[in-house]
Amino acid sequence: MTSQLFTQLAQEFSILGGLLLAGVFLRARIGLFQNLFLPASVIGGFIGLVLGPVVLKENALLPIPEEFIRDFSLLPGILILPIIASIPLGVGMDPGTPSSKKTNAVLPMFLIGTGCAFGLFALGFATKIAFTALMPQLDIYPAFGMELALGFFGGHGTAGLVGNILQKLNMPYWEVAQGVAVTSATVGLVCGILLGMVFINIAARKNRINHLTTPGNLPREMRKGYEKDTNRQALACRETTHSSSIDSLAFHVAVILAVCGLSYVLTGFLKAYKVPLLSNIAEWAYAIALMLVVNRIIRGLGLSHLIDPKIKTKFTALLVDFSIVAAVASLPVSAVIKYALPMITMFILGVAMVYLIVMKLGGRIFNDYSFERCIALFGQSTGVIMTGILLLRICDSEMKTPVLKDFSISYALSTMICYALLLPVIRLLPDSMAIFWLTAGVASSCLVGAVIFKWKRSG
Repeated sequence: MTSQLFTQLAQEFSILGGLLLAGVFLRARIGLFQNLFLPASVIGGFIGLVLGPVVLKENALLPIPEEFIRDFSLLPGILILPIIASIPLGVGMDPGTPSSKKTNAVLPMFLIGTGCAFGLFALGFATKIAFTALMPQLDIYPAFGMELALGFFGGHGTAGLVGNILQKLNMPYWEVAQGVAVTSATVGLVCGILLGMVFINIAARKNRINHLTTPGNLPREMRKGYEKDTNRQALACRETTHSSSIDSLAFHVAVILAVCGLSYVLTGFLKAYKVPLLSNIAEWAYAIALMLVVNRIIRGLGLSHLIDPKIKTKFTALLVDFSIVAAVASLPVSAVIKYALPMITMFILGVAMVYLIVMKLGGRIFNDYSFERCIALFGQSTGVIMTGILLLRICDSEMKTPVLKDFSISYALSTMICYALLLPVIRLLPDSMAIFWLTAGVASSCLVGAVIFKWKRSG
């Protein structure tokens, strides 16, 4: 890499940083953004999209070079590797995380959440099958449909995963699919928060919430996106190493990047020797497996004190923010609009499915704090875990219930299962019917398992 490429990379990140700061400012100033709890990365990304060359072409108010836009579209697919690789690091090491053995509600929450995620996969591909038959002139690309689950359940961060997977498979439509995933995540986020607020108000009138905080009484700092009182600002992490040797953040980043490097080496080796099946698996899958091994070794050697999951989370959150603003700013609007009708249909049916599985079926499964568990899962299934936590905080501002603990554990388990089962889904492309039956089968098994769990508990 030449110094010119390094300079260009620095310039691109400078632009993305400016868009993030603009997003922070607008979130703090505009009530609509505060009420929707839109992340600054999404706001900043749309500023770059609307005022940049993607929408306004040669009349762009933000004269971002076209080559920068192309690099922005590639960035989420690159940054997704360390983001996903970091997931297993620190599992079982956080002294503040309660043991899952102390609760019997993790399993049904896991089953409902996972069943909903794979139900979204099945629904997405069913939509693709239907519109391929009804509107063949659209020439819908083979992977259309997977963006519903990855956008709703995974959020904006996993839009890069869509692009990464399809790009590695040399699929020419990877950029369009990434744009559809970004759109899906945005729709899911907005619908999750708006409908979540509606459900909370209805449940409050029916006295179904144990410890309710009126949505209007949420701290202004949460709405604005910053905390002015330095005494109330949360501490970010523990210093697990002495800076005389290595900075704690640098140590955690080094572990994550080392595992990413090993995954690149492993995939390169497998491809060089053309190992059947294994050579076609993406780096992120090997990165997760390698990090599980590394995490186990660290625990086995009694070195858990060196790992603070909060530091890891801060690093990956940084990558996610830059991934989101880059993905939104480079959204291929004209290509995505082509699939507007199947996308709208898919999103409407997706929200309806989440409602039926989580709010209706889930409401009958849980024995205690039923609404709180359902609303957290609803947020998770439409706008990632932070939406679920936000909605839960309205219902339980002082966290007097065990729901957050159960929710966090079930989400971690659901995420790992979804990533693991994503591999066979990808291997089946472009056989949409086979993918539909596979994902529908997994979803049905999870939901039937939740019903059986309820039946045994009642018996």
